[in-house]
Amino acid sequence: MAKHRKIKLRYKKERVLFADVLPYELPFIFTNRYFYRFLVKNEIWIDDKSLHWGKQISTGAFLLLKVIFKIPDNIKTQDGFYAMSPKDRPSTIPNQYKIQHKPNQARVLSVIHPANQIEIVSFYEKYKSLILFYCNQSNFSLRHPNKVACYFYYKDKLHKELLGKKGDKLELFFNEYENLKSFFSYNKYSNIHKFYEDYRYQRAEKKFTNLLKFDLQSCFDSIYTHTISWVTNGGKDNYKVHYPYKNSDDAFGSKFDTMMQKMNFNETNGIIIGPEFSRIFAEVILQYIDKTVEVRAKAKKLNNKVDYECYRYVDDYFLFYNNPEARNEIMLLFTNLLKEYKLTISDAKTIEFVRPFVTDITRAKLRVDALIHEKLSKKAYIHEKNSVTADETLDIVKDVDETYTEEIDVISVSEEKAQECIERTNYISLHANDCNAEFKTIIKNYGLKYKDILNYTLVGISSATERLLKCFDKDFKVLSVAIAEEKLSANVLNACQHKKRKQEQMLVNYLVELLDVVFFLYSNNKRVNTTLKVITILNIIVLYLKKNYEQKGTIVCRFSDNARAVIFKKIQDEINLVLQSASFNEDTQMETLYFLIMLKELGTNYQLDASTLNHYLGVKFDIDENLDKYPSLGVLSIIVLLYYYGNRPCYDKSKGILIAKALERYDTIPIDNRWKHADLMILGIDLLACPFVEETAKRTLMKKIKITDNKEQDAVLAYLKKKKYMFTKWTGVDINKELSAKVSQEVYS
Repeated sequence: MAKHRKIKLRYKKERVLFADVLPYELPFIFTNRYFYRFLVKNEIWIDDKSLHWGKQISTGAFLLLKVIFKIPDNIKTQDGFYAMSPKDRPSTIPNQYKIQHKPNQARVLSVIHPANQIEIVSFYEKYKSLILFYCNQSNFSLRHPNKVACYFYYKDKLHKELLGKKGDKLELFFNEYENLKSFFSYNKYSNIHKFYEDYRYQRAEKKFTNLLKFDLQSCFDSIYTHTISWVTNGGKDNYKVHYPYKNSDDAFGSKFDTMMQKMNFNETNGIIIGPEFSRIFAEVILQYIDKTVEVRAKAKKLNNKVDYECYRYVDDYFLFYNNPEARNEIMLLFTNLLKEYKLTISDAKTIEFVRPFVTDITRAKLRVDALIHEKLSKKAYIHEKNSVTADETLDIVKDVDETYTEEIDVISVSEEKAQECIERTNYISLHANDCNAEFKTIIKNYGLKYKDILNYTLVGISSATERLLKCFDKDFKVLSVAIAEEKLSANVLNACQHKKRKQEQMLVNYLVELLDVVFFLYSNNKRVNTTLKVITILNIIVLYLKKNYEQKGTIVCRFSDNARAVIFKKIQDEINLVLQSASFNEDTQMETLYFLIMLKELGTNYQLDASTLNHYLGVKFDIDENLDKYPSLGVLSIIVLLYYYGNRPCYDKSKGILIAKALERYDTIPIDNRWKHADLMILGIDLLACPFVEETAKRTLMKKIKITDNKEQDAVLAYLKKKKYMFTKWTGVDINKELSAKVSQEVYS
């Protein structure tokens, strides 16, 4: 048996950038992977006194660093540092963008300035022990940093296959980091739904007859940043008494407070929403509140685990109790203490349950599970039409689970094996209208909204689709290899060809209906999370259809071009319909533009024409007319559109006006203040690296960010041409890999 060598990844403080500083709800072509490389290769770091860089830094890289930090011209590359204390670092303005949160309400998320991202790396490195200390005070918290994460992988054949066929050793090294969830490992749950399945929840239901669920009203928007200093210095009262005698500037809480303010343009009311470090900031505050409530409750003869049990996941609380008086006392403690720290409980999201603690959402999910199992799982495939009873089907499923779990390598196909596949009468069928009607019935019967269970449903469909295709492929691969080898008798070979055509058509019909179901569900709740779930399903289907078999070094065609064309055209039509039916505005750009990334994966034959895309954007005039009529696009929308346009001639006019509008953004801000704006810095550096932007436009852009000397412009262009990417991966996107990295970072589902 081959040995699996366990490899521990080298620890680098910059890995904070992978998952802790960016919001989850970003296009998966936008990543910090290449910014990480920029810092590591050029030895860029910051401390309490100076910004540092390696003395071997290239001129182009140093010029970009100068722009990010507004380093004076008298500082040279060979100096290796630029003196700047935390007090001297001006506040920056984050790039804010909106996503759909509720039907009539958007949520504002932020991408912080690259300079602040570098500061967070150093803050984590210096204070990681204190972060762990202050995040391990509460007995209530279900999700909190537990230790600095250690990362391992197993160096084996599977690992190499997952990495993909990359020749660049540096690329292979950095690929190890793609799925890192966070700088810290978390205790106890990575997702709130795991709590419902855990023994703690089950045990609490046995002990207590009542459950009160509540959460905090606009938690991150309400946090007063100075409270971090209060809670890390023994509470508000203690802090105010001893404040004059403490060197507060050097304290952990004060440093965290100052950093959070400066990355948010000196705002003290509310913190950046989206990144993991903001959840850690909130966790430190809520840990103190949890601990204080438990101590004060104990003073009133109310003991945790005896008279009540309380759990918290981020800002969602679960209070189990028997005695209403205990419940009222605990809630009074929470209400008063939260108010003291500028936080309040949301009345709208406070719900009481009496044992058994089964919500309408839980009941609906059970119905969804049953529906997926009946209609979309492997059971749907192994069911022989009109010949197998329900009980017999369940028996078959057990057998199938054992034999179809792993892909079986087909070395050669014998006449007997081919005959078995020909005679098997597996059948797969789906009626989208019936399935959609059942979903609507579930929603109606339990008084829910689609958003309550749609993510759960789409994840279930994704898993079921993946398993079903793997199940389907067992016989289909045998038939394909048998036909390619041409070693069987003429009769058997003809039968294999006939069987394969029928199986292929059967799968095509099924997938067309499945796509109807998926996009019907999506049409009822277009949000970034659901968009990602739909793209995951599309990716599973597209990967399966595009990938051929490899047999003894020879490529064996899996599907006909016609079969692929039918499914790809269906995907194109559904995405086109999404764009036509969705109103384009500043609150819903990410939800729909995400699909363009997937659409590009299908190839040029399935691209949207420029007029269709312009109509969606609200461009109703000839492309050469007044730019003022062009819609307001966020930085991320510009990036996604530019990625989709690429260098295809049909989009030249659209791309030209998009770039012109992007450059116009800089003229609205005085030139000396442009560096403060995260959107201008991120967009500017990304456009300079983009292979789809002409050199003339890049030089115009550099003048707008104060790189005016021709030789300096040449140095920047040469550096970025070699480096290729900074934030956006413009070419060679592996959607499967990027989706895997994205899904691994999800906190809620």
